Amino acid sequence: MEGEGVFQSIFQAYAEHRKRHRKMSEFEYLDQTPYLHSSDYLRELYRGADTKEKKQKLFDYIQRFEVNDKEYRGYYSLYEQISKELGHIEDEEEYIQIPKSLIAEYARQMMDEEDFVKYNMRGKRK
Repeated sequence: MEGEGVFQSIFQAYAEHRKRHRKMSEFEYLDQTPYLHSSDYLRELYRGADTKEKKQKLFDYIQRFEVNDKEYRGYYSLYEQISKELGHIEDEEEYIQIPKSLIAEYARQMMDEEDFVKYNMRGKRK
C-alpha cells in the first residue's frame, strides 16, 4: 500500500509541473479558435506561460476578441499584466506639467499678499 502513496505523489508532482509549464500547442490553439475562453482559463494559461512567445499568444488572443478594455475587468487586468511584462506598456505615473513662468507668477502673488508676510515673518527680526 505504501507504493500507492509513492505513485500518487509522482502523479501529483507531474500534474503540478504541467500546470506550471504548458505546451506551446495550448497557446497555438488560441490562434485558431473562434471561441472566447474565460479570463480564469486564460489566467491559468498565463501562469503556465514560461516563454515570451506563449505570453504573446495570450496577448494577441485578448486583442483579437477586443476584451482589452476596462469594462472587461478579468481580461483587462491580465492584458495589462502581460503588456507590462512584454514591454508593450510601461507603468505610468500621472504628472501634470506646469510651466515655470506660471509657478514663478504664483509664488510672486503669494509673497505679495499681506498674510504671507505676516505668517512667515512672525518672530523674525527685520
